[in-house]
Amino acid sequence: MSFVLIFRRYAPFNEFGFGFEGDHRSGPSVSMTATARTIGIVAFDSGSIDNIEASSSGTQFTGAGDYVRRLLGKPKSHVKSSISKKVISKPWISFTASTAGANPMMRGAAPDIDTLVDFRAEWIGTGVTFQGVVRGDDFPNAEVFVLDWKGIGCLLFDGRTTGGRNTGPMTRLAGAHESQMLGRFYCTIPLAGPSTFRHAKVGCPVTTMDSAKSRPAWEGGAGAFSGGGASGNW
Repeated sequence: MSFVLIFRRYAPFNEFGFGFEGDHRSGPSVSMTATARTIGIVAFDSGSIDNIEASSSGTQFTGAGDYVRRLLGKPKSHVKSSISKKVISKPWISFTASTAGANPMMRGAAPDIDTLVDFRAEWIGTGVTFQGVVRGDDFPNAEVFVLDWKGIGCLLFDGRTTGGRNTGPMTRLAGAHESQMLGRFYCTIPLAGPSTFRHAKVGCPVTTMDSAKSRPAWEGGAGAFSGGGASGNW
């Protein structure tokens, strides 16, 4: 596959949820070494769409000192994932990918972080256009990006929660929020070859994910999207 879509949910705190380790970063990254609470990966090119892979960077309880942290270890969440609505119609492809994963140290008690990405890629001339919608919970932060086969990144979505580091997990995660749109993205990037970006793109407009905002209607089919605003949840 020539390209890989990655969408991640990361906690922009050193510690959150009353003592659990965060991701020690406040903004998005296109590095595959950056940690996240949930990770979804889908490889694709102009004529094919692969299956989805999902994972997590793991969680530690840091709120009771180093001894307890080492004793409890760093378990990883079992992140559920799915891919649907695959359409391959050269020169474009589209699909919907989703992940859902909860704090593994609160098994059965913590709600999932739910994320859905409606994605379309279209090859036009010497470039490729990516567009889509991000839906789901509005905590924690969300990032969506594409890597080419050389690992050059194109950041598409930078979603930032307004939820508090301790209140966010309790108040913003119950329910899947499948119809809650967190934001949209649209980006055209030039290609140096059929599977290589001409340059990296590591920034994009910030989308504030605020559950107090209106929750707009979303309609999509075969890669066509309409809607507006932003809202969202851990």
